[in-house]
Amino acid sequence: MQLIKNLAIGSMLLSHFFAISQSKEKNWSGDKKNVVKLNFSALAIKNISLQYERQVSHKSSVALNVHALPFGKAPFRSIIKNIVDNQDAKIDQLKVGIFGVAPEYRFYLGKNGAFHGLYLGPFISYNSYKTDLPISYDYGSGTNTGIFSGKINAYTAGLQLGAQWKLSKSIFLDWWIIGPNIGTGSGKSVYTSNLSYLEQAGLSIELQQLKDDVPYHLIKSYSVGPEGAVINIKGPWAGVRGLGFNFGFNF
Repeated sequence: MQLIKNLAIGSMLLSHFFAISQSKEKNWSGDKKNVVKLNFSALAIKNISLQYERQVSHKSSVALNVHALPFGKAPFRSIIKNIVDNQDAKIDQLKVGIFGVAPEYRFYLGKNGAFHGLYLGPFISYNSYKTDLPISYDYGSGTNTGIFSGKINAYTAGLQLGAQWKLSKSIFLDWWIIGPNIGTGSGKSVYTSNLSYLEQAGLSIELQQLKDDVPYHLIKSYSVGPEGAVINIKGPWAGVRGLGFNFGFNF
C-alpha cells in the first residue's frame, strides 16, 4: 500500500512539473551541458547520493552517481528479516555501511532533447557493503552471540526509467521512477573468538540453518574452528533504484 501511495504522489508531481516544464523548455538555449544533483529522497535513510550528468548529444547524456551510507543500523531491516527467516540471526541489530558508484548512459525520448522529459538509462553499479551481523548459538546449557563482521562487493547492471524537468533558469528535478538491476556479489564475514568443542558444534548447527534459510544459496560455504568462524558469500545480487527525487544545478 505504501508503494502505491508513493507512486500516486509521484504521478501527481509528474503531471505538475510536466506542465511547468513545457512553458520553460521553449526558451532553453542548450548551452549549459552539465547538471550536478543531490538525491533528497536518499537523505531520509541517511544515504548521501550525488550525481553528475553531462550532455553528449542533442538527446543523450552520460552520468555518474556516487553514494555513501554511513556505518550504522541497516535501513529496511523488517524487509530483510522477512527474507531471512531465521530467529538466531539478529537482523534487528544488523549494521551496514555502503559505498557505491554507478556510471549511466541516458537517452531522452522527447523532442526537447537532453535534460528534458522521459529517459531510459542503462547503467552498471558497484557497491561495497561493510556489515556486522550478530548470530546466536547454543552450546550445552548456555547461549552465546557472535558478531560476524565482513565485506561484500556487488556488481550489477540495470535499466533506469526516469524523467527530468527544468524548474527554473538553473534548477532541474530528476525523478528516478524505477531502475531494476541484477548481477553478482561476493565476500566473507568473520567471527573471531576462542571456541570450545561444544561452542563449535552449536555454532555449526546455526550456520547450517542460516545457509539453508538465505535465498538463492548466497551463503556458499562456512567453516568453524577453535579460533572462530568464517561465512563465505557468493551468488546472485539484485537491487532497485526508484522513487528518487534529485534536485540539480545546471551550468
